[in-house]
Amino acid sequence: MIDKQPAPSHQHQKKASRFRTFIVCSVTAGSILVGGLFLLNRDDSRQTEMSTVLNQIGSGKVSTAKLVEAERRIEIITIDKKHFHSYWSEAGDQRSELAEELDKAELPDGYTVEVPKR
Repeated sequence: MIDKQPAPSHQHQKKASRFRTFIVCSVTAGSILVGGLFLLNRDDSRQTEMSTVLNQIGSGKVSTAKLVEAERRIEIITIDKKHFHSYWSEAGDQRSELAEELDKAELPDGYTVEVPKR
């Protein structure tokens, strides 16, 4: 003889279905969020030596540049859309040298200086 077990109640099935839907939606939203952060937060620039950046500027291969004062960093985008960055040292006056080179180069898209807010 086969023993029949009572079927789960309709109320129990409804709760289980809602819980599964919640879990699937939460996992999907979390995956999209994490994936988006990885894609949007990419740093496509390559670090290079300061001499390389100065040579690029001097030879007219730079389209735009940004000096980030707080990090002592210069970010450049070349005419062929490649991104580079480099850091200047506290010793010496490399920041002034960079500004002079950028002024002389007359970049097609200009350059900006980002100064930290106090």
